[in-house]
Amino acid sequence: MALQELCFKPVNVAILSTGADSRVLVKWDLQETTQDLRNLYFFIDRGESPQSLSQLNADGIPATALREYVDYTANLFDLQKVYYYRVRAVEVQGTTPIQTFKSSVQTWNGALDLVGIYVVEEHLFFNRYVVGVPTMIFKKRHEGARCSECWDATLKRVTKSNCKTCYGTGFYRGYYAPIDAWMNFDPDAKLLQVTQFGLMQPNQTSVMFTNYPTLSVDDVICEVQLNKMWKVSAITTADKNRDNLLQFLKVSAVNPADVEYRLPIPEDRRAALIAELDRRQFEREF
Repeated sequence: MALQELCFKPVNVAILSTGADSRVLVKWDLQETTQDLRNLYFFIDRGESPQSLSQLNADGIPATALREYVDYTANLFDLQKVYYYRVRAVEVQGTTPIQTFKSSVQTWNGALDLVGIYVVEEHLFFNRYVVGVPTMIFKKRHEGARCSECWDATLKRVTKSNCKTCYGTGFYRGYYAPIDAWMNFDPDAKLLQVTQFGLMQPNQTSVMFTNYPTLSVDDVICEVQLNKMWKVSAITTADKNRDNLLQFLKVSAVNPADVEYRLPIPEDRRAALIAELDRRQFEREF
């Protein structure tokens, strides 16, 4: 008899060590159930983007074993690198998978308590329904196959910054698939300059964002309504018990001639986000 719906408890991710012997501990558990779990096996998925994960363990961990996994393959030399983890529970019949249950995606920021969740949800509402604008986040690749067109294996660097294969990152495809988000942009008035041609647009601004996904320097943000690209140049966070609540970004405008403007943006998702923004402008707030 196949298992009924299974629910994961929050997955716990913790860094055990960094450097040459980097280790990341992933622990998980299920909500209490009376079902027979003998045919259940767990697999761990990891990725630099929460929407692009790859399986780590070839052999499934049986439900009767210790429900934890140590990732020895994480590259934590780069302090900007963030990994996301997910646990999949696969029920098999003989050797054939018959159904899969997935946990939520988690990183080592930890699980927020009720106060932290309230703060995040209030800012999510504020960004999406009051002042924020729709964006798409392109997480930069920090690992994977190297670009076959511009990567110099001897010099360990790209040979051209306008490569359309890796977008100047050195890794094939350059960035992960975009993630929809709502952000609060705050142009800095001090950056405006009066010239003989009028006001010069600022090339930097500040952004207030919530905790998911965790951003890194050089990630690209597309402001979809204006079709304007920004690159993250600095990040500060507001934490509670060392868990990330909010992210405050300093972003720099990307030159329209730069290759980042060639990043593929799904037009159906762009249209849906802009339509949601237009509807908000005609809704009564009080």
